[in-house]
Amino acid sequence: MNCYDFELNISAYIEGELKQAVRENFINHKETCDNCFEKLSDISKLMENMLNISNVKTSSQFDQVLRERILEIDNRGPSIWERITQFKPLGFEPVPALGFSLAMVMVISASYLLIHTNGLPEINIEKLSTQSLQQTPKPFNPSVVIPQQTGPSIADSDSASKPDIRNRYNDKIKLTGGKSGN
Repeated sequence: MNCYDFELNISAYIEGELKQAVRENFINHKETCDNCFEKLSDISKLMENMLNISNVKTSSQFDQVLRERILEIDNRGPSIWERITQFKPLGFEPVPALGFSLAMVMVISASYLLIHTNGLPEINIEKLSTQSLQQTPKPFNPSVVIPQQTGPSIADSDSASKPDIRNRYNDKIKLTGGKSGN
């Protein structure tokens, strides 16, 4: 038995509820472990001292007042904060409901402002047309790169049928470093 199991079984040992095999392990551990022996003796002394404590006398109405307070706490409704968090307007949680409400207020106020304006804003078409004529767009000149082929390309895969392919490089293989071999 280890110290943890010993602590779990202290109350059962004091009350005499341990089985014989567990009781023997408990007693063996108690005799070998000084810390557990002290814990058991401290708890035993505490239990003996509790028997010597005198009873506290309460008023005749104590039991009735206690039961009334317990009943009052049990029957108390949710607090204001709990009511606010449980409030679900239109079936939404509070934060989405607030967002939905604000969006509706914005839509209604924008509609009101559009309906109650005196007219459309004035736009000077002539001024806009003269500004667009003054800003003539520059012609678009894309830069095009045309590749030039100086040697054989990779696409000459069918060049093996050409008879002079071996003579193209004079039967020499160019190695890295600038050396050539036969």
